[in-house]
Amino acid sequence: HMVRLDGCFDGQCDTLDLGMGSATNETTAQDDDVKSQTIALNYAYGFTPNFGAGLTYVSASETVDGDIVSVDDNYNMIGINLYYNIQGGFSDTCFVGLHYNMYTYEDLDATADSGNKRTDIVLEYGHRYPIGKVMGVAMNWSPSVSYTMGTTAHNNDAIDDDKQTALALNVANFAITY
Repeated sequence: HMVRLDGCFDGQCDTLDLGMGSATNETTAQDDDVKSQTIALNYAYGFTPNFGAGLTYVSASETVDGDIVSVDDNYNMIGINLYYNIQGGFSDTCFVGLHYNMYTYEDLDATADSGNKRTDIVLEYGHRYPIGKVMGVAMNWSPSVSYTMGTTAHNNDAIDDDKQTALALNVANFAITY
């Protein structure tokens, strides 16, 4: 079993997070009422010593006075993850990952030309280094490099789809294995 903690120590922690908050000021009606919530899970299971698969789910929302301000902060994501562990197991091994993530975004309004669907295919290569145990489960530092190929569909129309690519060095990744 493995739970990934991607980016948790760089201030993002966007794949394993549970947070709800609101800010109100009752002294002035002019102040913004901000509400945000993030629920996320990233779990993988090793079917053989070398092969593992997992699921990722993220639901994020942020509103100001009940209105969506940025579509980037209001989305749902479901991802399928495949792992090949070169030395076997989820701990102390080089690994290759293939991730397929499907995002749906809230529209600001019915006429906005915002991307309301995005898919990412991510190729990843890295190594998991054991760093000790926390409450009986093994903690691993998992630096990796990833290449992302994404497509954003605007208003379900293939004519104006945006394609993006990104190469990233991920040094703030950790994994809990048990």
